[in-house]
This record gives sequence, C-alpha cells and structure tokens, in this order.
Amino acid sequence: MNFRRLQYFLAVVDAGTVTAAAERLHVAQPAVSRQLKTLERELRLQLFEAQGNRLALTSAGRALVPTARRLMVETRGFEEAATVLRTGRVEELVASTTSASLRVFLAPFIATTGPDDPKIIAREVSHFDMTDSLRLGCDFAISPAAPDGALRHVPLGKVALRAFVSPDHEWARTGVTELPISAFAGSTAILASHHSVSRYILDDALSRAGVAFPSVTECDDGQTVVALAAAGRGVGFATEGSLYGAHPIVVLDDARAGGASRPLALPLHVAWIPGHFAETIIEGIAHRIRDFLTAQGITLAE
Repeated sequence: MNFRRLQYFLAVVDAGTVTAAAERLHVAQPAVSRQLKTLERELRLQLFEAQGNRLALTSAGRALVPTARRLMVETRGFEEAATVLRTGRVEELVASTTSASLRVFLAPFIATTGPDDPKIIAREVSHFDMTDSLRLGCDFAISPAAPDGALRHVPLGKVALRAFVSPDHEWARTGVTELPISAFAGSTAILASHHSVSRYILDDALSRAGVAFPSVTECDDGQTVVALAAAGRGVGFATEGSLYGAHPIVVLDDARAGGASRPLALPLHVAWIPGHFAETIIEGIAHRIRDFLTAQGITLAE
C-alpha cells in the first residue's frame, strides 16, 4: 500500500473534486487521477462515482475513510517519532482549539515561544470535536470541555464568565465589578450560541437561580457579543476580555448550596493521547500555557 495514494484519496474526499485536491496538494491534476485509479485497482474497489462536477464516495469509499485517516495519522506519528529519536527535537506540534481560546490566549502564547521550541500550529475545532481531533492528527487539544478519561491532561485554570454593558450604563458609571446572577433578571441579553460551553454553564446557573431574560440575541462570536453590549444593545455574556469600551462585570453564582458565591467560570484543559511521541514536550508546554494564563490574569486566582 502506497501511503501517498491514501493522502490523495483523503484530499479528494475533503476537497470534493480532483482539481481542488490537486491545488491543495500542489501537484498536477492528472497525477491525482492516476493515483486514485491505481488505488482502486490495488483494492479492487470503486471508491468514487461522478455526480456532476464533483466526486461522491461510494459505500465502499465511505467505509474506508476512517481507516485511511487513522493510517495517515499513525504514519505521521511514526515519521515524527523517528525524527525526534534522530535529532532530539520536536519541530512542530498541531494544537486543536476553539476560535475563542486561539484568539484570547493561544496565539499570544505562541508569540512568546522561541527558536528552540516546537512550532505550534493551531487548528480551530468545535469543543464537541476535541477528542476526535486528537485521533485525526492533532498532537494536543485545548478544551473547555472535560477531557475524555482515556486522555492525559493538565488543567489550565478557569476563565471567568463576565457580563458586559455599555460605558454609559448605570453599572458602568457606578463602577460595579461583580454581581450575582439574580441581578440580571429582566435584562435584554446577548448570549453565545449553544456551540459554546460557556452557554451551558450560564444556562445551568440561570436555571438554578430561576432567572429568565425577556429577550435574547444569540451570537456565535464572543467579540461580537461584547461589541453589541458596548453599543447598548443589551447585557452581553462572554469569556472575552474587555473590548470596545464595554464595561465588564464578573457574574457570581449565587444559587449554589453552602459557602460564598463564586464567579461563574469556564474550566480549561490541555489534553493529549497517552504515549504520544512528544508527550513530555506537550506536558511542558501545557504548564507554560498555564503560567502564561496566570501571569496575564486570564484565569481566576485559586
């Protein structure tokens, strides 16, 4: 089995056409077509069928995609493990992360790395797909969801969920810095969609506190949530830092039984598959990210 043929097969699966796959691979279109035909002959299976200008997978082709992806990941891991043994260096690591984590702290952290560190390449992934991303080629994941029990992980701390109001809002003018969640009852709210873990954390706290909003606007992007709040469109709830002049207020969970109220917060973790060829390096990077979050005041003090 020629692994380049599997690479070309998956490129066509992802791109949808031979032309688009060839562009991604930086090779000529006929070369991709030849490799696909050779692969089909080797397997004695038809993998694609034409549907207009696109190639659609046959049932056999669909069945082989997960195995092909695993083989490519394992091949890459084998090659990189050999490189580490030969050179003693990890040249590159791929991190899966949400767009918010990438923007708020991972990209700034990458900017602090030096020439002796691995090059960290970020891949934006939904928090629902973090575990799968590790099995499909990412070296580590930065996730707000609790990691799979089969994974190694390092906790990074918790990021506060804040409410944002416009600079001329009464709470901004009087310098309010924290409020119990019950104080927001009756507010026009701007919330993250259910694609975000922070939304589930907020919804759970609202339910326990018996708080409802008369009007809700949903938005997938945290920065837009803050921007709308800064424009006076309502109270925005997000884990972003303060932007666009919006006034941040830490949201306290006042419905928990016993003890003092604590800020609503989003936990973060770095997770990876045990036995990864760069496991020691990944664990070290995870601790450095945790220190960076603490020094920047992005995570809450314990």
